[in-house]
Amino acid sequence: LFGVLDATTMEWTDGVFTSILRTILSNQKGEADKRHWVVFDGDVDPEWAENLNSVLDDNKLLTLPSGERLGIPDNMRIILEVDSLKQATPATVSRCGMIWFSNDTLSDAMRLQHLLDDLLTEDISGVGASEGEELPSAHSGFLDATKHMFVSEDERVTSIVADALDFALSRDHIMTPTRERLLTSLKALVVKGIQEAIEYDENHPDFPMSGEHMDNFAKRWVLHSLVWSFAGSASWAERSELSEMLLRTSGMILPGGEGTNLTDYRVRSSDGEYELWSESVPRMEIESHKVTATDVVIATTDTVRHTEVLGSWLSSRKPLILCGPAGSGKSMTTNSVLQDMQGIVLASLNFSSRTTPEIILKTFDQYCSYVRRGKDTVLEPMENLGAQSWLVIFCDEINLPEEDTYGTQRVIMFMRQLVEQGGFWRNDNTWVKIDRIQFVGACNPPTDAGRVNMSQRFLRHAPLLLVDFPATDSLKQIYRTFNGGMMKLFPDLKGETEPLTEAMVELYSEAKEKFKPEAQPQYFYSPRELSRWVRGIYESIVDQDQGLTKEELVRIWAHEGLRLFCDRLVEVEERKWCEEKVDNVARKWFAAVDHDKALARPLFYSTWLSKDTRQVSRDELRDFLAARLRVFYEEQLDVPLVIFDEVLEHILRIDRVLRQPMGHCLLVGDSGAGKTVLSKFVSWMNGLNIFQIKAHSRYGIDEFNEDLRGVMRRVGIDGEKVCFIFDEGNILGSGFLEAMNALLASGEVPGLFEGDEYTALMSACRDSAARDGVILDSDEELWRRFTSIVQRNLHVVFTMNPSGGDWKNRSTASPALFNRCVVDWFGTWSAKAMGEVGKEFTMKLDMGDAESVGGSWGIGDGEVLMENVAGAFEGVASGGLRQAVVGALVEMHSIVKSMADEVAHAASSVSRTFLSPRDYLALIRNFVDCVNFRREEVEDEQLHVNAGLSKLTQTQENVAELRVNLAAKTSELRQKEVLANKKLQQMVGDQNIAEKRKEEAELMSENVAKQQEQIDARKAEAQRDLDDAEPALIAAQTSVKSIKKRDLDEIRNLARPPNNVKLTLECVAIMLGEKKTEWVDIRKLISKTEFIPSILSFDADTLSDRQVKIVDSGYLTGNADLTVESVTRSSKACGPLYKWAESQVKYSSVYNRVEPLRQEVEQLEQEAQVAKDEKLRIEKEVAELESSISQYKDDYAALIRDVEALKSESEVVTKKVDRAESLIKSLSQESERWSKSKETFQNILRSLVGDGLLMAAFLTYSGFFDFRGRIVLMKRWREVLDALGIEYREGLSMVESLSKASERLEWESLGLPSDALSLENGVVLEHCVRFPLIIDPSGQAIDFIMNRYKGEKIQSTSFLDKAFMKTLAGAVRFGTTLLVENVESVDPVLNPILNKEIQRTGGRSLVRIGTEDVDYSPKFNIILTTKNPAAKLTPDLCSRVTLVNFTVTPASLQSQSMSRIMQEEKPQVEARRKDILKLQGEQNVKLRELEEKMLNMISAVEGSILDDDRVVTGMETLMKEGAQVEEQIAESADVMKEVQRAISAFEPLGSTCRELFILLTAMRDISFLYEFSATAFMSILECVLVKMGPVEGSDEKERASQLKLEIFTEAAARIGRSLSAEDKMVFGLHLARLFSKDDSIVDGSKARSLSEISSTIENLFGDEFPWQGRGLNCLHTVVESDVTSAIPLLLCSAPGHDVSGRVEAMAREHHKELSSVAMGSAEGFDTAAKILGTASKRGTWVLLKNCHLCTEWLAETLVKKLHSLGAGAHKDFRLFLTSEISPKLPTGLLRLSDVIVAEAPTGVKASISRFVSRISSDRFESAVTNRIYLVLAWVHAVIQERLCYIPAGWTERYEFTEADAIHALDAIDTLISDSSEGRGSIDPEKLPWDAMRATLCRDIFGGRVTKQVDQEVLDNLVDSVFVCDCFNVNFKLADADGAPTLPDGTSKDECFAWIESLPSHTLPTWIGLDANAEEARAERIAKSVLKNVGIVEIARINDE
Repeated sequence: LFGVLDATTMEWTDGVFTSILRTILSNQKGEADKRHWVVFDGDVDPEWAENLNSVLDDNKLLTLPSGERLGIPDNMRIILEVDSLKQATPATVSRCGMIWFSNDTLSDAMRLQHLLDDLLTEDISGVGASEGEELPSAHSGFLDATKHMFVSEDERVTSIVADALDFALSRDHIMTPTRERLLTSLKALVVKGIQEAIEYDENHPDFPMSGEHMDNFAKRWVLHSLVWSFAGSASWAERSELSEMLLRTSGMILPGGEGTNLTDYRVRSSDGEYELWSESVPRMEIESHKVTATDVVIATTDTVRHTEVLGSWLSSRKPLILCGPAGSGKSMTTNSVLQDMQGIVLASLNFSSRTTPEIILKTFDQYCSYVRRGKDTVLEPMENLGAQSWLVIFCDEINLPEEDTYGTQRVIMFMRQLVEQGGFWRNDNTWVKIDRIQFVGACNPPTDAGRVNMSQRFLRHAPLLLVDFPATDSLKQIYRTFNGGMMKLFPDLKGETEPLTEAMVELYSEAKEKFKPEAQPQYFYSPRELSRWVRGIYESIVDQDQGLTKEELVRIWAHEGLRLFCDRLVEVEERKWCEEKVDNVARKWFAAVDHDKALARPLFYSTWLSKDTRQVSRDELRDFLAARLRVFYEEQLDVPLVIFDEVLEHILRIDRVLRQPMGHCLLVGDSGAGKTVLSKFVSWMNGLNIFQIKAHSRYGIDEFNEDLRGVMRRVGIDGEKVCFIFDEGNILGSGFLEAMNALLASGEVPGLFEGDEYTALMSACRDSAARDGVILDSDEELWRRFTSIVQRNLHVVFTMNPSGGDWKNRSTASPALFNRCVVDWFGTWSAKAMGEVGKEFTMKLDMGDAESVGGSWGIGDGEVLMENVAGAFEGVASGGLRQAVVGALVEMHSIVKSMADEVAHAASSVSRTFLSPRDYLALIRNFVDCVNFRREEVEDEQLHVNAGLSKLTQTQENVAELRVNLAAKTSELRQKEVLANKKLQQMVGDQNIAEKRKEEAELMSENVAKQQEQIDARKAEAQRDLDDAEPALIAAQTSVKSIKKRDLDEIRNLARPPNNVKLTLECVAIMLGEKKTEWVDIRKLISKTEFIPSILSFDADTLSDRQVKIVDSGYLTGNADLTVESVTRSSKACGPLYKWAESQVKYSSVYNRVEPLRQEVEQLEQEAQVAKDEKLRIEKEVAELESSISQYKDDYAALIRDVEALKSESEVVTKKVDRAESLIKSLSQESERWSKSKETFQNILRSLVGDGLLMAAFLTYSGFFDFRGRIVLMKRWREVLDALGIEYREGLSMVESLSKASERLEWESLGLPSDALSLENGVVLEHCVRFPLIIDPSGQAIDFIMNRYKGEKIQSTSFLDKAFMKTLAGAVRFGTTLLVENVESVDPVLNPILNKEIQRTGGRSLVRIGTEDVDYSPKFNIILTTKNPAAKLTPDLCSRVTLVNFTVTPASLQSQSMSRIMQEEKPQVEARRKDILKLQGEQNVKLRELEEKMLNMISAVEGSILDDDRVVTGMETLMKEGAQVEEQIAESADVMKEVQRAISAFEPLGSTCRELFILLTAMRDISFLYEFSATAFMSILECVLVKMGPVEGSDEKERASQLKLEIFTEAAARIGRSLSAEDKMVFGLHLARLFSKDDSIVDGSKARSLSEISSTIENLFGDEFPWQGRGLNCLHTVVESDVTSAIPLLLCSAPGHDVSGRVEAMAREHHKELSSVAMGSAEGFDTAAKILGTASKRGTWVLLKNCHLCTEWLAETLVKKLHSLGAGAHKDFRLFLTSEISPKLPTGLLRLSDVIVAEAPTGVKASISRFVSRISSDRFESAVTNRIYLVLAWVHAVIQERLCYIPAGWTERYEFTEADAIHALDAIDTLISDSSEGRGSIDPEKLPWDAMRATLCRDIFGGRVTKQVDQEVLDNLVDSVFVCDCFNVNFKLADADGAPTLPDGTSKDECFAWIESLPSHTLPTWIGLDANAEEARAERIAKSVLKNVGIVEIARINDE
């Protein structure tokens, strides 16, 4: 309207009004000479109207944000045309003249005359009759015949139309009727009648309609038009009444007589008569395949009637609205009418609550183009849609768009402009006319939830038709047709058409009657249910090839019926009713059917086990799904599912919907109930691709639209089938649902594809159509094909959680969710389902002996719990421990669920948690882990202990054994010594014998040597002779060898040999021993072959003496001739032979000579041999003796060694025995402890299951609850176990069972507070199976976490962090720990991580972060934290995390306070105490470690302990250390006693602090405003300690009581300022009770009246006690000392009591830079955020005003901002917030802030004091004005005080505020300075008293007064004190006893002293009231105070 300022470039762009103004001012086309009217037609809402103020008043200026000013010229006039001044402000109204058009400005007669004149001039025939040309006769004839019906000729009577109009206006319509709308509707119908008459004439030119024919037709048509135009928007009953009235008035008689009605008939143009509508209804039959078509319209009387009426209205080109319940056929009827009309293009839009005019502009862009016609720009349908075609925009749900702040539905007003003005202003400030565009709307009745009453300014243009649900008869007619078509598939079942229809309609009607949308939004049943039913049955039976039995048909009928009617029901009773109703209806209508068989449950149908839809049994299905699921885990999602019965049902329900074309479902149930996983599974089974948006915090509508475009392209072009799973967590903006709404309704989202996107889409569509062999030309056809494919193959599954609070709103805002989706109510898991899951997951768990021993569980109270889960244990051994355990798990879960609700609804609750199946699964997982871990631990320990004990027993046995051995060893030693002595004696005896023998042997040796010498000499002698002869012998032998055989032969052949030869040979023969020596014999001898060899081997010893003699004498020596030479000469052969003979003989003779010598030698040798033998014998004997001696030596040595060994062994054993005995003695304690623990192991193992259940429940659920909640829960859980008979340990401590002392010690050293709650939280954090979300108001837990994970490179981030996604991805990939701060709502990007949706791909584990998949490291850990204890946690978030609540407990506060007090009072003692506590912890841990070490050492020994010296030594060392530690522990205990004595005086202070804190917490029960955190309390304590400072040597008790009083004083001062006046008393009384320990103070017995209450408090604490609070009057002190840069100061006041001036004045006075921002608009938010950022760095002050206008911003932005500033802000920075007291103020902010409640001050003294303290010091200069200021302060105080006494004080609660008094101050100053004309001193008499009185009475205070009585009171008050006498001494301010008098002096100090001297209590007589007014008021207040005291007391006791 005015224009836009670009924030970055600061460039200004004109809007419509500005550009018109510029055009007039520029005067380029002579604009200055014309008068210009600018009409603002529409609601005057302040957003734009206020900007015209300076235009409309005398300034006549339009100031633009760019700083430019445009004057309004004199020739320009502005008209505002409005229908009401509801939103107009006085500023606008007062600047304009006003013309009021009353409703009766125009009478009905005028309107009707105007209508008639219009009809007479309208060009109806379309020929285009020009001026003066005649109308067609039918036109004029029709009007002539009916003129009197419109306008009565007689003025005294009204016409029938006027009567009908009055009648219709007095009846109930679906939307409020107006004359304009009814007449518009009538005109259109009459025009249609005239058209019919003209048409008849054109078709019958020979006998046109005239006379009676025309008369009948025209009158009847007008009556027909009146009924439909005046009662079309009313119910059938109203239509009948109007019909009767018309028939009465007109005298018309219907053919059917009585009981019939105008609406039953139509008017025939052929003869002008009536005929029944029902006669023109065609009898229809449809083919079976048409059953599923969505565009089949079954004609009924209704549809035919509606079609006729709609056709008439549509052809009038007026906008038109159909109103009726969802599913009544509005859209269908409209579509069928439009399809029958020529030249129409339909664009369907679906409106929703957030629809804006953009949707219409986007549709224009898609279907229309801009054309220039002369000067005009015209928007008309595009050429390619067909020449002269009309664009009809069908707006479904037209009455859903919300009104803006000022009650305007923008989109409707835009449509009104288009219809009324025929155009709109385009962005470039051009007026665009529209041509051939028409609107049609459809909507639900405005009485439905979420619907808005549309403006009559639009409705007056739009005829309205009420389309109700078809009557039962029509329904039967419609569905009989459908069922008949369906039964054509099975001719033998044709007879079932009727019962099928009847049964369907009956069940539908009954369910519709029983279940209403008021109960649950999804309980909305419309005929769509019946259409879905038919379609479902058809889909199930169409493929049945083998025929269909009746039973099958009934079964399918029942199955589909249950799916439609029963699946959406919430309560078990409702489902039961529905199941029974189905059975009863079936039995009623289907005859000859075995009902029990047909209706046997479960009804499961599926296409999975066969190619067509078949019923399947539960077990078949379960087995099949289990097998498919295994594949699903591997391929898709690693999430184990348990297929319990409910899962089977849901899987089949989802499958049934996803198989249907346009099948969408809405799954409603708790987070974690399996909605998404099951949808994914079913989609995967059906081959659908799954699509989910990858939401993250910066994901907006643009990204969503991009995703939508992508998914629609995939479906419509690539031909994918997609299941779009849309979780409500993804609804990050209203536009998301808006788009989904449109997508479901029409398969398209307006404006999604525009410009290039659209062009690209069309070309892709063309290609894809060509691929499929479809040739389409126009874009329109392609688009239609695209949207129809999208509708068919894109299935949307919405998943929603009913417990979040948005559930009911969703349904009203986006009805398509319910109309187009099949609702499946998952709810939460039933007890049976939880039982099945519990059974499945605990199946493999080892329950230990408890199960095998047997027992009885769940008797008595536990029976119900066993019953709950009995269904899960059918067919399994039921009634056992396992069933009891599962029963316990289920019951524990439900206990926590109800506890969560209790806590949420408690008065003191600030936040709540929601439970879901995910928690239950975590419980089971924790249970299994706890039992397994605990059993492992116990069994390990048991093994250890048993091993240790057995080792100890073994050691004792060993010692006994050693003793026995020792005795044996001693006797053995003695034996060995005896043996050794014997051996020694033997050895000595043998030694002597050996010596003698040795001497003998030596003698023998000498003799033998002598004999040998003799023998050797004789031997040599003999040998010498032989040696001489021997060489000759050898030479002769050699020469014999050389005799040739030839030579011998030669000799032999000689008959007569030579003599020498002969002789020689004879000699040889003789020597060879031959007897004969004849030649012959010799020749024979020679010829023998052995002759030579015998010679060679001849032995000389064989020659006898005789032979020698013969040879020698006869041949050798005796024959001289015979020599060697002579023989050789004779024969070569004989020479050698001779030589031989000679040498032989010679040798023989020598030999013989030496023979005696040889015999002598032989003799000698024999003698020598004997001697030798003797010598050898003696030597041998000696050797034997020697060896036996050496053996004796060895034996002796061995014996000696053994003796030594035995001696040393005995020593060792003796030592060993001694040590072992001392060890056993010292281990006897351990041994006893171990023996005892051995017994407790059995107990532990017996109660393991019960303990496991308690631990698991503790870990899973207790994290969220405070200390009290945890105790209650534990008690209830134990009761469950008792009821079920499951054993558990009574004294089981969660902290000790689930953590080690050493771990706890380490946690404390890392900063975990040591109170029980924090330790429990530490345990929960250590064991949680889901990532934790820590609620940590004090910030201690966050510090602990940062320290705890320092080694693991923990990073801290928040969702506001720009690099959050990057940090997150890094942490996930590298497995580090991530701490996310200020989490209240979770960035959706985390959902897959929190759910641990890890996909397995090719050996990698991936998780989706935003748009990318990241490798998931198993070490990754994410910890979410928030400092806001009042964070609103969504059910979705609660189900994904483990909540851990670190809100400070009274106990931990007590120890913190105590520690802080001691630090200040006795720092050394406190330091010592801390050290000792730490030391004690360490010592205990050390002792435990030593015990562990001992046990480990003993049980780890292999063999005997006594064998291993190391162990024994080690044990001794450990024993020593243990003894030392025990000594130290004893010492520490003594020191601790000393310390305790030292601090005992201060001990009571700790419990006082605790009780005070509990009191602060209890105050929350009386008002939402009283949120006091532990931090606030600690700052009170801190302040007291710093202020009091340490005092040396003071008496401790006295000091403690001083401190106590000071703490109470400071608490009263600080907390008091945050309370209302009455609650200050409540708090004061409770402080008194705490201080005096006297309960009677708060039970109402002591203090009953206000004065008693005040005196009780003041008597106890003294008059100075600041129980009224240190607040506004000491604002600067508060700012300087009570709050810090991290604590905002929140000033809360009653409406109208603005305190921001106080802050501004203080800032001025102390010269502080203060930036103030008025909150309430988006610009304010941005500015505030910027200013906060800079101020917190620079240390300046910031004031945010009117914060109650932006509570959401406070909660979502400011609180987080303050948390993140924290300690980082500049120390001088201060933040002030002003706000009205509003319950919407976020708890998080109240806890952070220091609150000052600024009530209108009560009591005159308080009021005067507060007011005067607001007057700045420099004003107190003149004594005269000071006096008047005091008088004014008195008047102001009296006015305020009288407000407390309504109706006596004032008749009503006027908004008198302090601002009025300040205003009065300025006015008085001005009047005085005007009259004094700058003179310094003024005479009081000369002051303008009259002017002052008048200003105050008439203007400043009087301006607020409306009643005359009150005005008189005010006048009297002002007139009595604003008089010159007030300057007199002792001037009384009121005419009453004891009324105060003004002081003498009036300097500033004197004024303040006077105020101080006033009594704090005001008597009613002082303010002009009766004395008893006070009593009545006081009594009322006192009652209220005492009631609140009681409330706080109850809360305090509960907290205690």
